[in-house]
Amino acid sequence: IQKGATFIGTNPDKNIPTERGLLPGAGSLIAMVETATQTQPIFIGKPEAIIMEKAVAHIGLSKEEVLMVGDNYETDIRSGIQNGIDSLLVLSGFTPKAAVPTLPVAPTYVVDSLDEWDFEQ
Repeated sequence: IQKGATFIGTNPDKNIPTERGLLPGAGSLIAMVETATQTQPIFIGKPEAIIMEKAVAHIGLSKEEVLMVGDNYETDIRSGIQNGIDSLLVLSGFTPKAAVPTLPVAPTYVVDSLDEWDFEQ
């Protein structure tokens, strides 16, 4: 990177929720490299447009036919919101229920777990 290589990061997720608690995510390692090299990464994963555009094109559907499902508002749900795709926030992971009323833009749908979602809608 210091010799001119492009610094590409997958996603800015600092933590990953697991049954044992939070573990470091890709974003924590990327932040370390960013600090060490004084170079900002180019992110290509959620919530960046490039990943969503490629995914929708790959499956051959329109944005109106796709639902972005995830448990992390900052990456999963923002991916949908920023790219014109409906979103389903699942509260069984990273984003807590208490945070929902304070979110800057509400997800299209919110459920406590995927067991509640009617996939026929």
